[in-house]
Amino acid sequence: MPPVARSWLTCTGCERTLPLGELYRCPECCAELSLEYDFDEIRERTDFVQRWSERRPFWQRFAPVLPQDDLGRAITLGEGNTPLVRSSRFAATYGLERLFFKLESTNPTGSFKDRQMAVAISKANEWGHRRFGTASSGNVGVALAAYAARAGFESFVWVSEGTAAAKLQQIQVYGAQVFLLPDPETVGVRSYFETYLGMRAYCVERGMVPVISARPVNPYMVEGAKTIAYEVAADLAGPPDVFFAPVGGGGMLAGTWKGFMELRTLGLADSLPQMWGAQRGGYFAPIDELDDGDRDWSDHYRPLDGRWAWNSIQASRGQLLHIDRAEILHAQTELARLEGLFAEPQGAYAAAGLIKAATNGMIPPGASVVCVISGAGLKDMVAAAAIVDSTHDAKAPVRVASLSDTPNLDELEGAQAHHTP
Repeated sequence: MPPVARSWLTCTGCERTLPLGELYRCPECCAELSLEYDFDEIRERTDFVQRWSERRPFWQRFAPVLPQDDLGRAITLGEGNTPLVRSSRFAATYGLERLFFKLESTNPTGSFKDRQMAVAISKANEWGHRRFGTASSGNVGVALAAYAARAGFESFVWVSEGTAAAKLQQIQVYGAQVFLLPDPETVGVRSYFETYLGMRAYCVERGMVPVISARPVNPYMVEGAKTIAYEVAADLAGPPDVFFAPVGGGGMLAGTWKGFMELRTLGLADSLPQMWGAQRGGYFAPIDELDDGDRDWSDHYRPLDGRWAWNSIQASRGQLLHIDRAEILHAQTELARLEGLFAEPQGAYAAAGLIKAATNGMIPPGASVVCVISGAGLKDMVAAAAIVDSTHDAKAPVRVASLSDTPNLDELEGAQAHHTP
């Protein structure tokens, strides 16, 4: 493997630089920390510039632009190198000439969180840690449980009682200890959000590593998201014109933007994409209004990387699209019916934003567009059932005793939609 280039931490508040180490916030001003790299050293002392576009295992491919010092302690499940699939029927339906879907749903545990977890848990392994904790809407908990199992570590996961059953079961299968919090959808978001805010201090006090995928909690973890940008640019021979990402916590969008900027700094890209984010409404505070002094967001979930994501959107001259449950369900249905792509609700946020933008004529004609599918549909089968129930031409199963008992297929077509046999 190539040697790892020197990297360091920079405070986003007071701008002081700090050596890599077990730091999660600036020790002087308590602001967020960002990972920075010596790109001159990467160009001069590694073969990264010559080989970055090759499809190689995650750590072989991206080690020079990640903070791992001891690659012998890197932990992997085969994350990354996910497909970039050109759209056909979906693109034609919405008038898009060059649309590609980045299938982060094909990562080992079914979401892009595997990239982030691989970086965070590998760095913590260098520090000698064996216990990890996270608060999660589901996918980070799944990723932590799987990677901890891979390494023989302990994992503790706090999720809400409203977490999709498939995700909860997936976490438990890997052997993690689960703690159930009140469902923010039914009893309010305050206590749920306080768990996220308190996780860093809770873990540090107990000798654990906090692995919430947010820069204010663990600056190492969000580095994994930027590798999406490198892969997309490699597959397209350059960045796309427009990049659609989901906005949950905000770390994927902001981290991917960081990756595109690094590519330009390294001289591997001549342009930068517009970053378009899609954020669900409800109890989530809009990231473009977090600094509105006239609004009280105490009863909302405030995305921990929301400001970073909003700043990234603005810096890229992108757009933020607000989406609702109906639009997300529609996006899931369109992805499945038009492209054969099965996404969970969170995995379809970006596609819902894309549909909204395309329908309203917001995307420049001829633009190359990449849309992230961030999580697999098998993670939430209750949501999948809702797609079937809401689709007017859904085909109900027909009970037969044998092939010879099967009705005429031409006559059967669409005849029994929505009828339970």
